Amino acid sequence: MINSIATAIQTVANGQNVLFPTDRVRTKSCQCACKGWLAHDVGSGLFTLTKQGIYEVEYTADITSATVGVASLELEQNGEAVGGTESLYNVATASAYGNVSGVTLIQVPCGASYTITLGNNSGLDLSVQNANIIIKKLA
Repeated sequence: MINSIATAIQTVANGQNVLFPTDRVRTKSCQCACKGWLAHDVGSGLFTLTKQGIYEVEYTADITSATVGVASLELEQNGEAVGGTESLYNVATASAYGNVSGVTLIQVPCGASYTITLGNNSGLDLSVQNANIIIKKLA
């Protein structure tokens, strides 16, 4: 399991990933005697699931933009959107924050590995704070 957070405000350009500088909880990591199922370098936005299984991935974040419009984040698997994980926030007043969240299950087949990211797909540059991602291996 991993719970990574990014409490400070960061600018996430359109098409880029949220970066996570702190791992609050981290177990079964690949950096732990090669018996783990997850690789994450602190400060990166990349989470690599290295073993077959079913994983629950959940995120939450406060987002805004200096531009009025629809702001959104979504989970991505190997650079592609994971359907059903996009969360939208209508920025009616520039720089006013709103909370977004999403959750999904990811199945990694035998012999594969997937890289999971939390990406900005809104077409706007976003300010993101209090970002939180949790990845749990269920089976």
